[in-house]
Parts: sequence; structure tokens; C-alpha cells
Amino acid sequence: MPPLTHRVIPVTTTTPFDAASGVAFLGPAGTYSHSAAQALFGSKAPWQPSTDIREVFAAVESGKASWGVVPVENSTQGSITVTLDSFATSDLKIVAEYLLPVHHCLLVKAGTAQRQITRIYSHQQSLGQCRQYLDKHFPQAERVAVSSNAEAARLTAELNSGNAAAIAGVTAAELYGLQVLATNIEDKDDNTTRFLLLHRNHSTAPTGKDRTLLLIAASNEPGTLFHALEPFHRFGVSLTKLETRPSRGSAWSYMFYVELEGHIADAKVKAALAALTTLKLEVKWLGSYSQAEAGQVTATVPTTLIKQTPQSIKQQQQLALLQDKHIVIIGLGLIGGSVARALRKQGCQCRISAVGRNTAALEKAQADGAINQWSTELKTVCPGADLIILGMPVLSIEQSLRDLQPVLSPHTVVTDVASVKGAVVAAVQSVLGAVPANFVPGHPIAGSEQSGYVASKADLYQGRKVILTPLAQTNLEAVALVEAMWQLIGAEVLTMSVEHHDEVLAATSHLPHLLAFALVDTLSQQGTREEIFRYAAGGFRDFTRIASSDPVMWRDIFLTNAEATVSILDDYLRDLQRLRAVLLAHDGNELFATFQRAKASRDVFLALTAALKASR
Repeated sequence: MPPLTHRVIPVTTTTPFDAASGVAFLGPAGTYSHSAAQALFGSKAPWQPSTDIREVFAAVESGKASWGVVPVENSTQGSITVTLDSFATSDLKIVAEYLLPVHHCLLVKAGTAQRQITRIYSHQQSLGQCRQYLDKHFPQAERVAVSSNAEAARLTAELNSGNAAAIAGVTAAELYGLQVLATNIEDKDDNTTRFLLLHRNHSTAPTGKDRTLLLIAASNEPGTLFHALEPFHRFGVSLTKLETRPSRGSAWSYMFYVELEGHIADAKVKAALAALTTLKLEVKWLGSYSQAEAGQVTATVPTTLIKQTPQSIKQQQQLALLQDKHIVIIGLGLIGGSVARALRKQGCQCRISAVGRNTAALEKAQADGAINQWSTELKTVCPGADLIILGMPVLSIEQSLRDLQPVLSPHTVVTDVASVKGAVVAAVQSVLGAVPANFVPGHPIAGSEQSGYVASKADLYQGRKVILTPLAQTNLEAVALVEAMWQLIGAEVLTMSVEHHDEVLAATSHLPHLLAFALVDTLSQQGTREEIFRYAAGGFRDFTRIASSDPVMWRDIFLTNAEATVSILDDYLRDLQRLRAVLLAHDGNELFATFQRAKASRDVFLALTAALKASR
């Protein structure tokens, strides 16, 4: 974890919080928790010292105390795990944070010399924060962990022997009549402990400068953490802390504590949490709280407790989301036909309609049970549809949108399957003036060199990736509907920006297709092409398989993503020119190095692909 970057709040006498029936803290009096509580409530609050952190939680949960102050993190030693673990079974909410600069002292009874010390008492966190000092000055002394630093001071004061010492603060020395033998013995000068203020039903209004802490419980499956964190990246939510703790449910399962910048009521945070509802996760909101300014404790306004506990949506819930929907697929080819077949295979009883020109294919799809009805005209089936999937080549989308516009219902969600997203967004803007909130650009990275409904397969999307590129104004419910559809039929849904999508796909999909088309075309124009093709082996077949893909579709892809494709093509041509020079120079070492790098890279790709496949 990086060092804490919160601003430090000096102790103040202002009391923005009403102490009411009392303030529980990790006692006894004189602990650093006591100092933090005094900063939040002043020096005269009705204090309720607790023997351990769990007792603080219990005091507030039972109503014995109105508030609780607990340490959660130290800049040197990291998280206080007992605090994090206590949140797993508690409904208390965090309403404020406070950072206390911690400067440790070595305390002894009057008359005790350094050479006499054989045992040192302190809280285990403090022992860790002073490890270097202790290793240097007291390498043989026994280090005894106790419940708090104040307790260490009390024990040292009460022991009859003169060989004990305690690590605590100046306040503890004054309370227990001890002598300060050394000051500032912590290993790091900026040693700081972060405290949280807890309450049963007090919550905070957004201030524009807040933090939120979540507890995410997930099954022990590869990729779970990635999928849990991806929505925060997608919606621009900055994460400030990630902590893993064992789950109490079963062995080798874990809980993730995620702290983020923003309030649970903020639009970006709400969007990220809404996206989590499509995953097999349990999310618990632990509180949203203002980042205090230097020099003061920020008062917060009591509001009605905000409740937001996103629940996991399993496959049956995805089915329920789609079950009563009317889905229209315009262009029932390989991609659209496979969507229809996959939905039926998963038991989805939604009404599926198709629009196209190939009546034979449409009739077969209906006979197969993949669709309920079909038409060659949009106006027949599109009005009132819940979801429309544009399954035509990218250059045909603009005209299709013009034809669709008069019969498009305001509530209809529209998505597409084109391989170039910039051109699709431009087409939507050209026809509609702006991209509607219910339009969700999408691209399933799945296909075949074959085309048409006859090539469609119910399992085409199993284990494949689908990239969605929602815009800033895209409706989250629309995204959730499209995500649910793709996930139901076996796809892994990812998101990225329109521009990034087109750059990535130019390198990983468009360039390989361009090279395959070009190689086959070059060889087909050779004078001995029959002989070349006659003796072509598996390498030629494997490399050029995708040259059998639909020429119309790929013409449109290259025309609409020419700039990004040319950029990666230029890099490739430079490497080809380099290899040409290497060949002419008969430089075997350079050839071997190039091939070795390429083989190693592909081996890594294959290993990752196999691992992902095995994890499904």
C-alpha cells in the first residue's frame, strides 16, 4: 500500500458530533484512540473505554454508546485487521475519519535505567512501528503485546520490578506517573494512524470530497477480483484502498474491502455499483464520509440512512430480466442468428423477431424455433420492441437507422455488433443528431470465416468476449439489459472507450485479416498459383483461414477503421523491412532472436488462453 495521503487534522476543541449517551473507544484512558476521540468530541464527552475493538462495536450496536472510535490503518504497519473483520458482521456505518500523528515514547518507572530493561509492553501495532529502534537498543528484551498502549503503561506502573518498560504516548506517561526515557522512537517520522467514527443510523450528505468503504464477498474463482473492480475503472471511480481478508463462510474464500473516492449518492459511484449487480457478488456498504480539511473536524449533516446493497444476479435472474422482453434482430446472419439460438438454448422464453431480406433463412430460423416471427419490413415488428440488435455490416448501419427512426419507440434499447465503434457512433449522430441514452455500442469478439444464418451456432459466444463501449450519457439500465443478454449466453462482458476499442481491434483482429487477404491474393496472382495451392500445407491453411471471411463485411470494417489499421500496419511494414534486410544479410542470429521472441509471446498467449478456458 502507498503511504497514507490524507491530510492530518490537529486536535481541536470543536465538537461537531453530539456525544449523547457516550463514546466508546479502545481503552483505557490515555490510548491513541482516546486522543482521536477527544479530537472528534472534545475533552468532556461521556467516555466509555472498551477492552478491545470488538467491544467498541458491541457497545454502539447495543445502544450502550452512541458513537464508536476505532483504529483502522497505520501508515507503517498497515490495516488493523480486527476492525475490518468486525465490519463483516456489523451493521454500523462509518460517518467520519480522523488521522492522528503517532509519536511513541519509551516509558519507565522513575529510576529505571536503559540497561535494566528486559521486558517491553505495548500494543502489537506499536511494537511493529518501533521495530528498528527496539532491534538496535533492546535486541535481547522480551516484547509483550497487550490490548493497548495505555494498558502497557498501566502494567509498567504497577509492576514491582524495575526491569519493565512501555511504548505509549506522553498522555499515558502523565496518567500513570511514568518517566519518559526516550521520545519519537517510531521507525518513520510520518507515522500516522487513521481512525473511523461509527454510528448505528447516522449517515452523511455528499460534500463533493468524500470517501466510501465497501465490503465485497465473492466466490473463489479466477477473475473474480478483476470483474469486481472493473466497473469502478469503467465509470471513472478512483480506488484508494484494497484489502483482502479471509471469509468466515468457507476455507479459501475471501472478502475484499474497497475504499473509493466519492459518496454513495454520487452518480459515478451509483453507476459502478449498479454494474456490479450483474455479477455473482455480495456488496455491503460500510459508509460514506467526508475527507476532513486540515485544521478542523468536518461536521456532517444527519440524513436518512442511505441503503444500497447491490445483490448478485445469477443466471435465473438474468433470465427473469429478459423473459418478458421483445427482442428484434435486424440482420439474422451468423452473429444475430447465434444470439437467437443461444437465448433459446438457455431457456429464454422472450419473444424474438427478426428482420432481413433472405426469406429462406428467416423461415428456417422460425422453423428451428430460434425466432417467433420475421418480416422484411422494420415497421412490422420493431414498434414497441424492448431491445433491438443491429446485426448488419457497419456501413449499412446508417441507412438502417434512417429506416428505423420513424418506428423506434422511446423506451427501446438499441445495440449493435459491428467491429468498429467510432463509425457506428458517427452514424447514430448523423441520423439522430446525438447518441440516445438507450443506445449501447457493442462488439462480440466471436465469429467464423463462414457467414449467414446457416453458419450460426448456439454456443458461439461461450467463453468469448463481448466489448461494450457505453458513452457518458448512456443509460445504466440499458447497459445492464445488454450485459445480461450477453452474459446469459456465455459471454464475458468487458467495457472500454470507443477510441480504445478501435485501436485495440485494429491490431488484434483487423490487421490479421488484412494480411490473410493480402497473402492469398498475392499468391493467387502468381504464374504458378495452381502448384502453390496444390502443395500448400497446414501452415498456409491455418494462416489464411480467415481470408474466407465475408468480403463485404471486411471491406466495411477497413474503410471505417482505416486510420487505426494503417497505424499498426505501418509498424508491421517497418518490421517486415527490417526482416528483409536481415535475410539479405544472412544474419541468422537476428532471425533466431526475432523468432524466439515471437514464439515466447505466443506461448504466453496460449497458456493464458488455456488457463482462462480451464477456469470456466
